[in-house]
Amino acid sequence: MILLDIFSYLGRMHPLVVHLPIGFLVLAAVFDLLTYKSNYAFLKPAVPLILLLGGFSATIACVMGWFLSQTGDYDYLILRNHKYTGISVAVVSFIFYGLKSTFFQAIFQLSDKTFSGLLLAQMCLLSYAGHQGGNLTHGADYLSLSQITQKEKVQVSSLSQAKVFEDLILPVLENKCQQCHQDGKKKGDLLLLTYQDLLKGGKNGPAIVLGSSAKSELFRRVTLPADHKEFMPTNGKPALTPEEIALLKWWIDEGKGAENIGFTAVPHHEKMMAVASGMLGIAGAVLPQENTSIQTFTNPNIPKQVDEKALQNAIDGGFNVRLMNHNPVMLDVSFIDKKATPNLALLVPLAKNIVWLNLNQLNLSNKVGASIAQMSNLEKLRLEKNNISDGIAQSLIHLNYLNAINLNETQVGNSTVEELKKMKSLKQLYVWKTKVETPLASQDSPVRIITQ
Repeated sequence: MILLDIFSYLGRMHPLVVHLPIGFLVLAAVFDLLTYKSNYAFLKPAVPLILLLGGFSATIACVMGWFLSQTGDYDYLILRNHKYTGISVAVVSFIFYGLKSTFFQAIFQLSDKTFSGLLLAQMCLLSYAGHQGGNLTHGADYLSLSQITQKEKVQVSSLSQAKVFEDLILPVLENKCQQCHQDGKKKGDLLLLTYQDLLKGGKNGPAIVLGSSAKSELFRRVTLPADHKEFMPTNGKPALTPEEIALLKWWIDEGKGAENIGFTAVPHHEKMMAVASGMLGIAGAVLPQENTSIQTFTNPNIPKQVDEKALQNAIDGGFNVRLMNHNPVMLDVSFIDKKATPNLALLVPLAKNIVWLNLNQLNLSNKVGASIAQMSNLEKLRLEKNNISDGIAQSLIHLNYLNAINLNETQVGNSTVEELKKMKSLKQLYVWKTKVETPLASQDSPVRIITQ
């Protein structure tokens, strides 16, 4: 496992290392052309050495590129072209170095102009290899003619003109998802370029299920804890903001995931007006008079600032802290070291900023509830695989924004479920491998209880 992690790490250094051979080989071509002027003739002996350095660095880049290719679902043809042209650049560099060696020149004298022509041909090969690498990273149409000829998208000036998918959802996918789900790189065989791509899906089926965010794989992935292996976006890329997640859920549930539906045609669009106007840059958007009591999605009780010293103390104490939003400051906190005991007192100064908390598998007891109870703005809580039992509910039922609780593999029973079902904010409760015997939500309870 450690060896695989090392290979994966080395693969991620490919975009950095690949610029070394590019620099060396371009420098060799420039030096060679300059030697045609008598003032720069002294550069001629340096060209073979630079080609040798270019060959070695290109070889290293090829090895790291191969490691990187094993970690992502890349387009086969583009990857093949990039791989073989990259290898060719390395091989040709060594050949050109050999052509300038004393041994070869004793057998066959290559003219300077012929050699210069070969170097320029290598520049063409290098450019093509780089272009294919760019296609893998940014998409096959990154430098296509369509980028020049396509018309600039007309900016909507009011919410009544906005289309939900085209103007609100698609930009989120472009900014947060398409780097890994595009032509040239399709993780999980999933493209996220068009509406039809969402419906087609990938290895795990359709990305969205019309009318049900709970059954939509895309929504599930973006709302998982950040340290979950299936969380999207991966590899530390910027996660969806709470506003973007709320918008995605509203579109799927209320708008039935329709492609051409207008913003104002979606039921309960009023509660998304502040979010949508902010994303579209529409100033002065106000709610209708009859709906002035509707709140925006962002919890107004979350502080707009955070105690930076306390934040650093928590990080030094072993907590992993991810900034989910800047204004207000919303934190996703977890404790990764399963062999250590977290000092929850370090989280007290940050309590009102914490909206997601992951304390799974840390041998914690119900005493942890006293610390969690101070996190009045908490929305998601993971306590699975701890020594939690009945009684923990008393510490949680007063958290008015808590909508998801994971109590899998704990000692809670039916009484805990019944208590937690009274929470108006709670939507999901996970009680797999617990003492819960009949985890059935009552008809008047919106809580979804997951037992497997």
